[in-house]
Amino acid sequence: MDPTTLLTSVFNYVLPMLPAQWAAAASVIGSFVVSTCALAAYFCPRPKDGSKWLPLYQAINKLGLNGRHAANADDAAAKASPPKT
Repeated sequence: MDPTTLLTSVFNYVLPMLPAQWAAAASVIGSFVVSTCALAAYFCPRPKDGSKWLPLYQAINKLGLNGRHAANADDAAAKASPPKT
């Protein structure tokens, strides 16, 4: 499932049950977490395969909604085709 769709469905289910002030705070905190993770994913290079930091990096990318469309420069360079010889 797409993370954006999942977050939307969770918010649509939970927010009507909360008082207005709590709902506003939950929305602000949620957007802060997503923005912070997106910013961290932008500046942090991808760890090498097998690194103990790779799961954390992948979790930050997921929380920051940094999916297929917003790959970091290092990720895009790693997926680029090898140079022709």
